[in-house]
Amino acid sequence: MKKAILFINLLLLVSAAKGAVLNTEIKMTSPAGHISAGISQRNGHLFFTIKAGQQLLINNGTMGLVIDGTAYGSCVNSLSTLAKRTARTGNKVYHIYTFLLEEAGRKYNIEFRLSNEGTAFRYIFDSKTAQYVGKELTAFVLPKSRVWFFERNSDWKLKSYAGLWQNTTADSLNTISSQGPVQGKPLLFELPGKKYAMLTEAALYNYSGMRFKALNNRVLQVDFTEKNGFKVAGDLITPWRVLLYATDLNRLVNSLMINDLNPEPDKQLYADQSYIKPGRSVWSWITRDKNYMQPEEEMKFITAASELNFEYTLLDEGWETVWPDKWKQLTEICSFAAGKKVGVWVWKNSKALRDPSKRDSFLDSVRNAGAVGIKTDFMDSEAKELIDFEIGFLEACAKRKLMVNFHGCHAPTGESKTYPNEMTREGIRGMELNIMKEPIPAWHNAALPFTRLVLGHGDYTPGLFSNKANTTNTHQLALFFLFNSPFQCMAENPVKLLADSRFKPVIPLLKKLPVTWDETLVLKCSAIGEIAAFARRKGDTWYIAAINGSAKNKEISFTADFLEKKKKYKVIAINDAPDGGFLRTTSTIEATSVKKTVIGPNAGLVMEISPSGN
Repeated sequence: MKKAILFINLLLLVSAAKGAVLNTEIKMTSPAGHISAGISQRNGHLFFTIKAGQQLLINNGTMGLVIDGTAYGSCVNSLSTLAKRTARTGNKVYHIYTFLLEEAGRKYNIEFRLSNEGTAFRYIFDSKTAQYVGKELTAFVLPKSRVWFFERNSDWKLKSYAGLWQNTTADSLNTISSQGPVQGKPLLFELPGKKYAMLTEAALYNYSGMRFKALNNRVLQVDFTEKNGFKVAGDLITPWRVLLYATDLNRLVNSLMINDLNPEPDKQLYADQSYIKPGRSVWSWITRDKNYMQPEEEMKFITAASELNFEYTLLDEGWETVWPDKWKQLTEICSFAAGKKVGVWVWKNSKALRDPSKRDSFLDSVRNAGAVGIKTDFMDSEAKELIDFEIGFLEACAKRKLMVNFHGCHAPTGESKTYPNEMTREGIRGMELNIMKEPIPAWHNAALPFTRLVLGHGDYTPGLFSNKANTTNTHQLALFFLFNSPFQCMAENPVKLLADSRFKPVIPLLKKLPVTWDETLVLKCSAIGEIAAFARRKGDTWYIAAINGSAKNKEISFTADFLEKKKKYKVIAINDAPDGGFLRTTSTIEATSVKKTVIGPNAGLVMEISPSGN
């Protein structure tokens, strides 16, 4: 009898021990302590929670991966903290937690990084052989909120991120889209107190791009383009699953976390970065006429680029088919452009470059002809094979000192930090839709700086003054200053622009238009989809750019406290004139000045603020 009681007591002790293991929770905090996260297992299943103060951002989201048929995260035997450390990237501090898990006879890691801007995590499965990802079990359980997403009317626009930015309730995200419940990234959530959370990913390498399948009860399940999964060679390190948090729009726009989560460039591949030069480009494709791609016409564009102080011209689709001896003609064009101090970019359909040998042969010919960059197009997917193509293309171009512009592609995940020859990418519903009978509305433009462009550069191709849909000329001008792209490609025909006296007031601004910025401030009058208003600094010159996304007059106001005190500044302001042209005025301003102006429906405002005497 005593033996039986002893045996039962031992069973109870073992059960209690197992119960303790099966209900483990480990908490994490950001450096400032206001963002916290927790990873837990309950009955073998993995969960995570993220908070900002007392605001619950993600509540009991599930974790895990299905690899080679095994659902990791569903039957965890043990969860423990392997390491905790503090790291610094630039001026940002991160708390890094690495967890060791054991399950199904295998050990693997989950790594969390918490900064004062948000939380990110990823899975790490070491292996010497290929692994097959059948599904990702990660799911995000959202709070009640309004959510900004890009709506699309085709599967292609989901894959190439070419949707219109609009908002709905988080509860209706699974039913709002006629194309189905799968949504692209990022998703931006407006929280109580005018705070914001953005859900996206960073460091997308050797994996498939993350999408979100919206389910009932505000659940977002990670989804992939490949319905039956994909293979990963060797070690499996997923991209970071990122939740950015910002207490206002200024902090959201200035977040560096996505960039920070990417590796540094390869020191050997990028030992020489002198060829990587941000700049502005002219472009003949979108305004093309009967003379499109004739060498004489392209030379006119190059001459106009030189007159505007633009650094580049882009030869888009057709240069290979219109010219009988394309390489000889390209060499002559590049030589002519070099004489004007203009670099030449060329376009190529990515389908002709998927074979590495054909890709390398083409790139060699482009480099030998004297071109400086490649725009490649029509990936139209973020399936793993296309992600692999993009990374291989960046590496191949870097070996030949060529810059890259991706079109027909997914939104950025910070890869331009690791591959700095990526100057821009589309993954955005841009100006070319204006010539495709799907004109861009002003409210879409007023949402972009706070949604898609938070992720990184976007080749929107602004400034289509001759086909501007429901916007105004100054609205189009302001886009150059609001939308970040180190390769800023102007849509308008530069020859006609220079010949049109209506544009005389803005030519000086275009001639010194910055494409990278030293500082960006979001003005407090901004509201997503209604008003986008920035103050941006390049050197000692500030620019105010604002667009009205609504059909009503809007007041744009700001205090100039970003200026140096006790100094006077000259202001050149560009507004829309009653006749549809530009109204240019001058005034003075100082740090204590308060500026207020009303801009009309779908209109814009641009100010150049420079120290007096400049």
